[in-house]
Amino acid sequence: MLTDALGASSEQISYEHRLPEIRGRIDALLGRTVIEIKSDLRREQADAELQLARYLSEREESTGQRYVGIATDGAKFIAYEMRDGALEELTEIEPRSNDPRSLTAWLEGVVADALTIINLLGRQSAAFGRTLGLLRKAWSAVAAHPEANLKRQLWTRHLGLVYGKAVEDEDLWLQHTYLVTIAKAIAAGAMGFSGLEPSQLLSGAPFRAAGVHGAVEEDFFEWVIEAPNGAEIVRRLYLHASRFDLGAVDVDLLKVLYESLIDPKQRHDLGEYYTPDWLARKVVRRAVERPAEETVLDPACGSGSFLFHALRLKREALGGAGVQLSEVAARRFPASTFTPSPSFSRESLISLD
Repeated sequence: MLTDALGASSEQISYEHRLPEIRGRIDALLGRTVIEIKSDLRREQADAELQLARYLSEREESTGQRYVGIATDGAKFIAYEMRDGALEELTEIEPRSNDPRSLTAWLEGVVADALTIINLLGRQSAAFGRTLGLLRKAWSAVAAHPEANLKRQLWTRHLGLVYGKAVEDEDLWLQHTYLVTIAKAIAAGAMGFSGLEPSQLLSGAPFRAAGVHGAVEEDFFEWVIEAPNGAEIVRRLYLHASRFDLGAVDVDLLKVLYESLIDPKQRHDLGEYYTPDWLARKVVRRAVERPAEETVLDPACGSGSFLFHALRLKREALGGAGVQLSEVAARRFPASTFTPSPSFSRESLISLD
C-alpha cells in the first residue's frame, strides 16, 4: 500500500528500525510516520500504544520534529500523536472490502505531514475555531462597506459560475478567507519570506518582486485588512502557518486542508469531489511520458492536484537528467500542445477532477 498506492519508494521505508537509546525496534518507519504492527489489536492495542509512545517520544526528542504513529493488525488502523507528553488517539479506520480506496485515502492523510497540519489548522483545531470567530466579528464590522460588499458579491458570482447555482453562505465566505490566508502564509514560508506585513502577504507583492507571478495575488479576501483588528488576524495566521515545510509534503496540502475545513454536507450540497492524491499521481505518471520536456495543462477547477504531481514528476526527471535543483525553477520550456498518452483522452483527464 505504501509503495503502490501512496507512491513511496521501498528505499524510503525502514523496517525493524533500531532505536538503541530505548532498546527498541520500529516495525516500519516512513518519513515522520511510525508504524507498529500487531496480530490482533483487540488483544494488543494497549501494548501497541505503549510501544508507540516510546518510539514517538524518542523520534521527536532526537529530531526536533513532529511524528505520527499508526497501530494496525490489518483489520483496523489507528493514528496517534504525542500531546503534552501523552499518546493521543487522532483517528481510526476499519477497511471495508467494498470500499478499499477509503483506506488509501486515510493513509494518504496520515503518512504525510498533512495530518499534523490538519490537527493544527483544520476544522477541529483551536486556531480555526478562534480565527473563525474573529473573522465573523470582523466581517460584521465591514459588511456594509461598498468595497468589501463588492468583493463578497464578486465571490458569490464566481462561485455561481462554478457550481451552476447561487451560493449565499457566510460561513463558506469566512472559511474561504481563512483558507486563502493560510495558503498565502504557507507559500511565503516556502519562499523564505519573513516579517511580511499583512497587506504585503495578501497582495502578493513580495512574490512578484521575486519573479513569481500568478501564484499569490490580490483577490476577494483582502477585505479582512479593512476590518478593525483585521491586520492582526492575518498576522497571527501568517506566523502560525508559514513555518510548515512544503518541501516535505507529498500530497496536495491545500486540498486536504480544504476538505478538513468545509463541512462534508456543504461539500455534498455543492457537488464537490476531489481526486485522491494516489489517483492523481498514477494518472500523471501514466499520461506524462516525457516529464523533462513536456508542458502539462490541467483543464480543471480545483486545487491543482494533477499539477502538483506533474511538477514533482518534472523535478524528479530533471534531477535524473543532471539538472541542479537550484536551476529547475528557472527552466523555461517552449509552449506546446498538450497531448495525452494513448491510454487517456482529454475527456477522461478532465472528468477526473
